[in-house]
Amino acid sequence: MIRLLCFALLGAVIASAAAWALSADEAWVGMFVPCVVALSVLGPIVLVVRSPAGAGLGGALAGPLSAEELQRADSEGRLALARVRSIRRTGTMINDQPICDLDLVVVPRFGAPFEVRTRRLVDLVEIPRLQPECVVVVVMQEAAPSPVSIVLDPPDEWVQLAQRDERVRSTRTAAPFTPAPAAAGKAAGGLRRIHPAFYVVAVLVGAALALIPAYPTIAAIASGETTLGEVRYANSWEGRMAADEQARADAEAAEAEAAAAASMFVGDNAARAVDALVDAIGAGQVVQLSFWGEHLSAIAPSGPGAATLDSWDVVAGEVTNSGPAGSQPDPAALELQLFDARSVDTSLMPDLVAQAKELSGLSEPDPTRTDQWVYVSRSGSSDSGPPPVVLDVPVYGEYYDAWITFSLEGEVVSMRGGAPGSASYEAENGAG
Repeated sequence: MIRLLCFALLGAVIASAAAWALSADEAWVGMFVPCVVALSVLGPIVLVVRSPAGAGLGGALAGPLSAEELQRADSEGRLALARVRSIRRTGTMINDQPICDLDLVVVPRFGAPFEVRTRRLVDLVEIPRLQPECVVVVVMQEAAPSPVSIVLDPPDEWVQLAQRDERVRSTRTAAPFTPAPAAAGKAAGGLRRIHPAFYVVAVLVGAALALIPAYPTIAAIASGETTLGEVRYANSWEGRMAADEQARADAEAAEAEAAAAASMFVGDNAARAVDALVDAIGAGQVVQLSFWGEHLSAIAPSGPGAATLDSWDVVAGEVTNSGPAGSQPDPAALELQLFDARSVDTSLMPDLVAQAKELSGLSEPDPTRTDQWVYVSRSGSSDSGPPPVVLDVPVYGEYYDAWITFSLEGEVVSMRGGAPGSASYEAENGAG
């Protein structure tokens, strides 16, 4: 299975590299690099396991044999002494330890000496014991000649034998042993043979899995919804910058649209804000209402019948008491300032704003002042009681400003300012 996994990783590496090259999307690095790392780790393991000593005895990656296994091998005559002729690196490292090929002259107890090559993962501390002319104990897979594996922790009697045996030291050459071809159904190293078609399938499966994130893009290209050039541009620095700019513009447009929809001058937003304010205060009496943007600000009694004033704010239906108002009136004068907030027909405000702009000749507002305001309070004087409730509509132009006052019925009460030649300008000058 590890071989199939390696081929699947190879397919993922090829697919992610191709997708990276074709789309110019650096996100593919996040798949390409881990797959390469995994393949670089598993690949050498497969190559090592496929070595001639890779079967039966475990080969290069095998751990030490147990005492029972050594005893059985000894009783079967499969333990032998061998002289190291040479040791060399294969170029493969696992956990910073080299895989080495060792050429040995094996002198079995039964049978003729033979030369054999074995491959082993060599711990750095083992290297002095595996130098040329060193005598080591090996275990043969079967009767001599046979593939062998080095035993670095042999039984004590074999340690003593290796120290004093002269036959192995005097045997300088022997017939080379070449492992027999792998049996049917087996690959080199004793691994089960896998049909090449399965390797091809593994590569295709790995590529298909790696390309899952790209399936929507592939489908869009195939259907003609986009092109490879457009995909590459979208993943380029210029494309990403343009996409960011568009995202910001869309967000600003959505925010502006939401703000416009919540404006006090759209639909019944103002009326609902007044109702929420009255419910929070517990009474409809107020001193001033200020409508602007998404807000309703009010100066009103702290509670029903109170002689003190608080500042109130209404945004998105939420009412907040901001604490005492900036100035507190004389209790006797308070009665002359109060009016019922519910008496204001807020549905007139959009028309009054449009009329104020027309009367002032300031149809193009000052771009630095984007919020339109409408103030409602008692203003002026009256011989028969409190001053009338009026709606003040300021209009701010780039060069001129105007202030138009309307009655609750929408009639013009007074005008001042405005562009030269406008109705409000003439009214003020005429009054002068």
